[in-house]
Amino acid sequence: MTRGVRAALFLCAAAGTLAAGPARAEDPAEPQDLSGLSIEQLAQIEVRSASKREQPLSSVPTALYVITSDDILRSPATSLPELLREAPNLQVQRIDAQEYAITARGFSGYDTANKLLVEIDGRSVYSTFHSGVFWELHNPVLEDIRQVEVISGPGGTLYGANAVNGVIAVTTRDAADTLGLLARGTAGAREQDAVLRYGFRLGDRTAVRVYGNWFNRDGLPGGTAADYDDAFRGWQAGFRGDVAGSANRLTLQGDIFGQGYRLVKGDGAWGKNLLARWSHDLGAASSVQLQAYYDDYRRQFILVRDSLETFDASAQINRRLGAHQLVAGLGMRTTRDKFINNLNIFKLVPDSMRLWFFNGFVQDEMALGHGASLIAGVKLERSSFTGFDILPNLRLAWQPNARNLLWAAVSRAIRTPSRTDRDLYALPILAPAPRFASEKLVAIEAGYRGQPTPTTTLSVSGYVNLYDDIRTTELTNGGLPIQLRNGLAGQTYGVEIWATQQVAPWWRVKAGANLMAKDFHAKPGVVDIAALGSLGSDPSYQLQLRSQFDPTPSLTIDVALRAVDALRNPAIPAYAEADARIGWRVRNAVELYVAGQNLLHARHRESNDTDQAQAVARTVEGGVRLRF
Repeated sequence: MTRGVRAALFLCAAAGTLAAGPARAEDPAEPQDLSGLSIEQLAQIEVRSASKREQPLSSVPTALYVITSDDILRSPATSLPELLREAPNLQVQRIDAQEYAITARGFSGYDTANKLLVEIDGRSVYSTFHSGVFWELHNPVLEDIRQVEVISGPGGTLYGANAVNGVIAVTTRDAADTLGLLARGTAGAREQDAVLRYGFRLGDRTAVRVYGNWFNRDGLPGGTAADYDDAFRGWQAGFRGDVAGSANRLTLQGDIFGQGYRLVKGDGAWGKNLLARWSHDLGAASSVQLQAYYDDYRRQFILVRDSLETFDASAQINRRLGAHQLVAGLGMRTTRDKFINNLNIFKLVPDSMRLWFFNGFVQDEMALGHGASLIAGVKLERSSFTGFDILPNLRLAWQPNARNLLWAAVSRAIRTPSRTDRDLYALPILAPAPRFASEKLVAIEAGYRGQPTPTTTLSVSGYVNLYDDIRTTELTNGGLPIQLRNGLAGQTYGVEIWATQQVAPWWRVKAGANLMAKDFHAKPGVVDIAALGSLGSDPSYQLQLRSQFDPTPSLTIDVALRAVDALRNPAIPAYAEADARIGWRVRNAVELYVAGQNLLHARHRESNDTDQAQAVARTVEGGVRLRF
C-alpha cells in the first residue's frame, strides 16, 4: 500500500469518526471569518508593518497587501511560499520541490532574489550568509497565522538593510486565540501533510499552544535544468505562550525542525529558534517594546555544509506628542556563519566569521491638518562589513475622507554584502572581493488607496527605482581570476494594481496586475562577463483573478487564475494557470476539502535557472480539518 493511499484512508476514517460525533457550539477562539466582513470593515483591518504600530489599512501610505486569516483558510496552499501567491505585488517562482525565489519589484531568480526582507513574528529569516531566504526551512502552521502583510517598496528606515524592494511580515495568532485541538491532514499523489496543534490556558492571564507539523514532498519533473531527485520530507514543532495583563504583555515562542533530502542519505537541514517579547502600554497611543531572539540552522547537501547562528535584541518606543506620532528604536544583531565545501574548489576565507550589526532609528508622523500628514524618518546602521549607512524616508499622505487616500514617498535602501559576495574564492578562477560595497536604491513612489464604491476597494501604486552599485562579475587585469564588483546602475519602473469587488453577499472577486520594466547598464569601463546576471529574470506583467464563492453557509468554492509573462536568457514561455479549492463544513468541528494547483497543464516552467529549475506539476489533494 502506498504512502498516499495510507494517508487518504487515515483522513477518511478520522473524518467519519468525528462527523458521527456530537455537534458543538462555535468556539469563540476560532479564526475570525473575514468573509463575513463588509468591504468597509475589511478596509479597517489593523496592520502594523507600515509604521511598526497598529493602524487601519485605509490610512497606510504605502503599497501594502494583506493576506487575511480567511484567505489562508480558503487557500489550497500547504506551505508559506505557496500561500504568498495570494499577494499580487509578489513574484513567486518555484525552483524545485524544496526551493523558491520570491521577489517584489524585480530581481527574480534563486541567486538574485536578495532584496526582500522577511519576518515571522518579528524574527528576521533573511539570511545574511547568502543574501536571501531559505523558504524550505520555515513551515509554520498556516491556520495559526493571523495575517501576512506584504509591502512592495523599500522599508529601510524601519527594518534596516536588505529591506530594499519590499518587506513580508508574517504574524501568528495569540495563543489565547488558538485554544482547543486542531488537526489537519492532506494527501495527494505528490504531497502529504499533517498538522496537530493544541492550545490551553494556565490561569486567567496565560495561554499556551504547542504544535507539530509533518510533510512529505515528492520531486518535480525536469524543467530548465536536468531532472534530479529533489524530493524531501520534514517536520517542525514548537510552542507559543502569551501572558496578558492590563498594560503588559509577554510572549515566549520557539520552534525546532528537521528535514531529510532523498538524493543523498543523511543530507538535510536542522534548526531551532527562541523569541521573547515584552510590551507595555503607556496609554494615549504610546507603548514600549523589548524583543530578543536566537536562531540557528545548519544544512548539508552533497558534501557541502553551511550554518548560521543569529542573536538579535531590539527596543522600540511609540509615543503620541500632540500632532506627532513618534516611533524610535535601537537594535543589535550578531551572526556567526560556517561554510565547508568538499564538493568543489569554492571556499570561504575564513570558513567561519562573526559579524556585528547595530542600528538606531526614529520616525515622526506629523498631522498637518485637513487630512494631510508628513512622515519623516531615518535609520543609522553600522555593520562589520560596510561601516555606517544612512537610510532616510519621506512620505506625504492626504486623506480627505475615510474612503480615499493619496500618498507619495521617496526613500533610500541598501543591500549589504554577504559573506559569499566578499569572501568566496576559487583560485585561479575566482578571487575574494574585500571591497565589494552595498547595493543601493533610491525609490520614488506614489499611490492611491480607497473605496470608489461602498462595495469596492482599490489600490494603485507607481514607482521608479533608481539602483546603483549592483553586482557585476569582472575580469581582473583583463584575465583571470574574476572578481565580484559593483559595476551596474539603472532603474526599474512599474505599476501595481489590486482591487476587491463584493459582487453579492455570497460572492467576492479579487483582481491584481503587476507591470514592470527595467533598464540597466554597465558603468563606463566595466565589462560584466555574467551578462547582467545579477538582475535576475523578470516577467513584464503578472495578472491574477480570484473568486471566493459561498453558495451555502457550509460550502466554499475558491478559484484563482494567474498569467505570467515570458522570461528571457534562457527563454521560457508565458504561462497561465488555475488553482481551485472546494470546502464542505460537515459539522462545526469538521471540514472536508479537495484542492488543486496548476490545473491547466500537467507541468509548466516558472524559473529559467539552468542549474536547479524543475518544472512545476499539476497537483490534486484531498484533506480534512478538525477542530474541537
